[in-house]
Amino acid sequence: MKSNFIFLDRTFPILAQIGSAAEEYLYSDPNSCLIKLGLIGETIVNLMMQLDHIQPPAYDNTHANRIKSLKAQGLLPREIDDILYSLRMARNKAVHANYDSLEDCKVLMGMAHELCIWFMQTYGDWQYNPERFELPAEKRLTKSDYEAIIREKEAKIEELTKLAQQIESTQKLTIEERASRGNRALEQLHLSEEQTRYIIDEQLRKVGWEADTINLRYSKGTRPQKGRNLAIAEWPTRNHQGKTGYADYALFVGLQMVGIIEAKRKYTDIPSVIDNQCKEYAQAIREDHASYQVGQWNQYQVPFVFATNGRKYLKQLETKSGIWFWTFGKTPISRKHFKAG
Repeated sequence: MKSNFIFLDRTFPILAQIGSAAEEYLYSDPNSCLIKLGLIGETIVNLMMQLDHIQPPAYDNTHANRIKSLKAQGLLPREIDDILYSLRMARNKAVHANYDSLEDCKVLMGMAHELCIWFMQTYGDWQYNPERFELPAEKRLTKSDYEAIIREKEAKIEELTKLAQQIESTQKLTIEERASRGNRALEQLHLSEEQTRYIIDEQLRKVGWEADTINLRYSKGTRPQKGRNLAIAEWPTRNHQGKTGYADYALFVGLQMVGIIEAKRKYTDIPSVIDNQCKEYAQAIREDHASYQVGQWNQYQVPFVFATNGRKYLKQLETKSGIWFWTFGKTPISRKHFKAG
């Protein structure tokens, strides 16, 4: 099977090589895979600054501060910034805490692929029509064959990294024109529900929740704990008719369930999710979970429900962006959106 990143080979070969190396590491060395996926994000940021002739930060020239410089120029849409943040955080954990997770690698590899498509359509071939991402199959290689492949790829990455520093853009665009092209390319971004939830995990962590869709799951034994603000994934529900379901997240302040979140794909109509799944789950708290309830509001057993697709709120796409919520009080608030954070 060819690499998912082969489409970058002619225009941005350094990215093609890093992506291919990440695929080789996927099953045998998830820690190195996470590091390489993070390197894709860092390389794209460096190339953006180079191709648009943006000066690096005069003080503390870090990857995070280079991202801030690009955001200040309007070159990083919110969705792209979210992907870069996810890749950067995973790489930091892999480097500094020796973290590895095959599940994280699988999700982040698809996100890195989407990021590369956006970059190609913004800085390379504007007409590029992306192929569907396919998770690489596990290869049956001897240890010596595998090590030889990795040595070759690492040597190629080192060589191409030096050459990438000499790349010059042949496109004569202003910063405003580039930003406009990036926003148009954003419409081709297609994150799965699983990838969207990974981004929402990061957003929840930023505002004080412990969230990890892959590991903090009900099915893996995660339960509410005193002194912890947990967003527990795949929380089971069952209504009075015996119908079962799983809320994407149940929010707990200590032992009290204070909210339910549903995370959907990019183009999902968010208010309809509130009216259907969210309200249904809010009425379907299992009897054996009744001790977690903080109250009862007519038929509803949770005070707040939220729905989002992880997308920044846009007035022109009002019902398909932002975070929407409903609260069940004495005077229920109708569906409303608010800014993340």
